[in-house]
Amino acid sequence: MKKLIAISVVFALVAGVAFAADVSASVFGTANVLQGNTGKDPATSEDSKVTSSGKMNRVRIDGSGEANENFGGYFRFDRHHWDNGLAFTGNVWWKPIDQFKLMIGGNDGDGFIGKEGNTGWMFYQTPTDVDVTFGGENVWGGGLYGFGLTTRHAFYERGDGQEDVYLFITPMDMLGINVILPFISKNGQETADEFKQAIAQIDLKLDFGNIALTYVGGRGYDKDKNIDEPASIFLYFGGSFGDLSLDVGLGYHMAKAGGDEAQPIGIGVGVKYATDAFGVKFRTVALLAGEDKSTGILADVLPYFPLSDNLTAFVSVGLGMVLPESGDSLMGWHFNPYLQVGEEWGAKFLAGIKVKSNGKGADGSDAVIEWAIPIALIVSF
Repeated sequence: MKKLIAISVVFALVAGVAFAADVSASVFGTANVLQGNTGKDPATSEDSKVTSSGKMNRVRIDGSGEANENFGGYFRFDRHHWDNGLAFTGNVWWKPIDQFKLMIGGNDGDGFIGKEGNTGWMFYQTPTDVDVTFGGENVWGGGLYGFGLTTRHAFYERGDGQEDVYLFITPMDMLGINVILPFISKNGQETADEFKQAIAQIDLKLDFGNIALTYVGGRGYDKDKNIDEPASIFLYFGGSFGDLSLDVGLGYHMAKAGGDEAQPIGIGVGVKYATDAFGVKFRTVALLAGEDKSTGILADVLPYFPLSDNLTAFVSVGLGMVLPESGDSLMGWHFNPYLQVGEEWGAKFLAGIKVKSNGKGADGSDAVIEWAIPIALIVSF
């Protein structure tokens, strides 16, 4: 009996050490009660039908812990909502001194050194993740209106997040030097090519705000390897002034060496003004000096009104335009009011109305208006 008790105690101690981690979970779900558009069904050439849909946007477990003061790790188990595929990611780190941290791994795209303030995911925050807003399209992918306009042309995104080698150097509190070496994400490439694709950032945290300069490397031009991948440079300023916060970004995308194709320059501004009775967010990005000499403009405004301690109303309005040097201009717009019942960062219920138009199609066809009535639940624990 004593041996059994002793063995049980040992197993309990081992289990306690093995699972000494902070573990959290999140579950998000969305349903489009009604949805439709003013276009034709491509299969039948008849008017599109009103439909309903839904999905689980997130089923995720996160955990982190420290082996001692100098070593630690993080893991994430996730089911991707776009294909229901299971994904595992994680990282381990070593911090021998306060001024240096080495990390190997990632966190499935959330990034570590992004510089975008309220112009990216933080514009809509968690409602972005359940598609009650149009938040994601103007940050990732080809843009909400299909014109290729996103805030990422002017603001460096959340900071890689892929599984790689990260060096965080902090010689003083106000100065950070961050380096990402893509030894994992570019696994198998020649060493010289992997170093060319490194990301380096100088991050200054000053009394009046944050200034960051980020270099995103590319392999350059190699005719024999059929490679034409130019680098990019991003300059960022972010500051808070009482109830007002400001984000300014400049993205310079170097021209491709294999031809005369000039890449556009991105200029962006984000503003947030918040009081207890009222708040508003605004973001805009302009793309200039591209090869086709066109100008692209994207703008979103989001006023919001706390109606009670547990209820907030939001009204999202946006516009996107492409003004070519010759030919017809293109314009898209969206209107997206929604209600939030619950906490800003806690559990909540969301319901809204989504309406958008991409403007005329590429073939000159009439604009199609898409609409939906979504509801969603967000719970983390």
